[in-house]
Amino acid sequence: MNSPKSLEEHREYLHEIVRLKLWFLHRWLAAHPGEPFDAALRERVDIYRKTDLNPEGMNPATLHFYSPAWLDLARRAGACYDNNRDSAEAFEAEAFELFRPSIDRRSERDFSENPLAGYQCGFLRHELRTEPDAPDTLLFHIANDMAPDSFLDHEDHIRDCFTRLLDIAEHRFHARNITTCTWLNELPKWQRIFPPEWVANLGPRNTDVKWHFGFWGQFLTARGTFNVRYGNILRKTGELPFYPRFSHCSIESMRRRG
Repeated sequence: MNSPKSLEEHREYLHEIVRLKLWFLHRWLAAHPGEPFDAALRERVDIYRKTDLNPEGMNPATLHFYSPAWLDLARRAGACYDNNRDSAEAFEAEAFELFRPSIDRRSERDFSENPLAGYQCGFLRHELRTEPDAPDTLLFHIANDMAPDSFLDHEDHIRDCFTRLLDIAEHRFHARNITTCTWLNELPKWQRIFPPEWVANLGPRNTDVKWHFGFWGQFLTARGTFNVRYGNILRKTGELPFYPRFSHCSIESMRRRG
């Protein structure tokens, strides 16, 4: 069994993921010159939620993007970008120092938060309604509830969590299908959990990168530390190792899969 991560390791993760996101932000804006810096900072990467300017948890109900303190920080980061348009590395290094004090002030609170709050079925969380355009389908989300190990290494646990999810989907929501959109859908180890129709139903890769874990969760290890290998792939290629894809399957076929 792996050892739980320490506060210092968590702080190091926050530093490394923010540095990676700043590097990515520079590359993204170079490829999308019409996109405003402040919009990309809000929508493409998740830095705000990791600062002490976020008074709530990692999934805050309210985003204080228009608070004077955040607007000032975003303006200074934008000026840093303008001064370093020819170097992603220089922008990353300089902008990180702007955000670092606020990240460090929040790091202990970030470390103590429960990433599984609201998860009803172990590593699975279902929406509180079926999909509006597919009322027979329940959307679910994924988080690692076995840290410092990976839930993917615990087959009995996976089976139990999905059994609970399927029971809720059928009995509470009268659903006939389940669906999710995640980078995990490109991972063979994840695909093997599902019946063959899951892979057959895979949608296209979503390369319109957004801030959330559907894209950026791959840069977390099972222990919750920074995934150096995947970070290096992004820096080397300019592409995320995996991109989110929708898929779905019937509850009936999922039960047969066991």
